[in-house]
Amino acid sequence: MTAALTKTTVVLKPREWDGQSVKMPGIVSGVPLDTYHSDCCVEASISSSGLRQIWNQSPAHYWCQSPYNPDRIEDDETDALTLGRAAHHLLFGEKDFREIFTLRPASINGETWHGSKTACKLWLEKANADGLTVITSEQLKHIKGMAISLAQHPLVKAGLLNGLIEHSIFAKDRETGLWLKARPDCIPTDSLDMADLKTTTSVDYQRLVWSVRDYAYQMQAGLLNMLCRAVLGQPLNSFSLCFVEKTPPYCVRVVTLKDNEIDRGERQCRAALRMFADCMKANHWPGPGGDQQDAEYLELDQRTQEIIDARLKEYTR
Repeated sequence: MTAALTKTTVVLKPREWDGQSVKMPGIVSGVPLDTYHSDCCVEASISSSGLRQIWNQSPAHYWCQSPYNPDRIEDDETDALTLGRAAHHLLFGEKDFREIFTLRPASINGETWHGSKTACKLWLEKANADGLTVITSEQLKHIKGMAISLAQHPLVKAGLLNGLIEHSIFAKDRETGLWLKARPDCIPTDSLDMADLKTTTSVDYQRLVWSVRDYAYQMQAGLLNMLCRAVLGQPLNSFSLCFVEKTPPYCVRVVTLKDNEIDRGERQCRAALRMFADCMKANHWPGPGGDQQDAEYLELDQRTQEIIDARLKEYTR
């Protein structure tokens, strides 16, 4: 069964970022990505990635890299994350690509690139000093392959990924007084049928089910639902995930989350937001074990017990 995407009329009134901390709800253009991920509102703010980290891992995991933590740890970006970021920039035509990324040369001073060579190390050091993320020709080849496959998909041809680029949505949560923020890949200008591009290793249906579960993408939809109601006065009409494989044959598959999944994601966001508010107030960020002081019992799951017990029977005398 496939999901039918319908159009609902919506009026968008984005405003240009004024270079100051956000203090009014709305759709804002021109907020730099680094600013968006920082302490960008007049009061504490959080996005779906932060809420998902709190929910999937713990408040301690969020706090470790939080912009509010003066001792935060800057995590090294993996090749997969670099590819994903670069792909989003190129596929959505974001204008600052050359200010963020640089292509690693195949050779330097007439010699084939090798990371252990002094000239190569110096080149990487300069790129890092200039604040540039290095991508390889192999990664660029994959991005071009993804772009070709995406352009051929009927829903993409119909405008699934068209809309406002580099726009952020902000609103203050009434219950907690905290600011919510989201930065969709694109915001449709004629509907509330939102879509987000995701790179993946496989578009096999079960793999996508696991991906939504593991990354809690329903929470991303749930937060967007909350923001749309707060800023536009109406909920999402639909939320789709456009998955594209990162390697050949770069297959594409579009899935639309059902309303009950978006509702569940919103309830997860609300629970994580309450945890975030409590932790901010108490300045206490517990890990997965909470505040438990004593040792806990641990029991293997039933299936593992059954497998072990079956093998034990073979050697019972």
